Order: sequence, then C-alpha cells, then structure tokens
Amino acid sequence: MLVGLSAAVLQGANTGTRDIDIWFEDTSDPRIGEAVRQAKGIWVSGSFGTRPPQIGGDAIGDRLDVVTHMHGLEAFADELANAVELRVDGLPLRVLALRRILVSKRAAGRTKDAAVIPALEEALAALEESDGSGD
Repeated sequence: MLVGLSAAVLQGANTGTRDIDIWFEDTSDPRIGEAVRQAKGIWVSGSFGTRPPQIGGDAIGDRLDVVTHMHGLEAFADELANAVELRVDGLPLRVLALRRILVSKRAAGRTKDAAVIPALEEALAALEESDGSGD
C-alpha cells in the first residue's frame, strides 16, 4: 500500500516529497523481491530486525522506502481494508486514505511532518467538500 506524502499528493495534497513510501504487511513475501527484480532493482529484506528492508538499484534509484509500521495507525490489514484505490497509469493502486495519513503525520510528531499538516488538512477539506461529506 502506498503511504506518506506520495499517497497524499495522489489525493490532491499541495505538497511534495523526495521518496515513495510503500507499506508492506509481510516483507518476507517472495513476490516483493520478484517484483523488484522485474523492475531491474535490488531487494534487501533486512537482517534479523536490525536493519529495515530496502529497495534500490540503478534502475530504481533510492526513491522507494519500505515501511513496516505507521505511527498512530491500526494494523496493516485494518488500514488496507479502508485504503483508497486509485488508478495510476491505468493500474489500480491501493493508497492510505488522506485522513489516515494526517493521523499518522500528527502521531509521528516530527518537525517535517508538522510542516505538511496544513496542506494535508486543506486537501482533506477539498476532498470532503467535493464528495459531499464535509460541512
């Protein structure tokens, strides 16, 4: 599932990011490594919980970050059940809902997360207004 600011941008947030955060429920799934190899990248699954998994390589660069936990959110399966499905280049992509991205950014408490909260709130208000769920 796509998370973080790249997911927020796809949902209309007026902000930017240097990386793409992908949240995996189970990083031991062999399909991850196979997909990365097909994209001509390298999958490093991490070592014994001391190093986070990584995706990289010349064809992919260092823009993909593997996420195994999101601050302030429920378990992966619970969040995936409420994810938004968007089409990107004609392919379905599950992204963390903007409202949940906002919860996570607030819970993380980092300065860089606090800086984007106004843009996320503005985008969320616009989404809610356009679908009639806002005030």
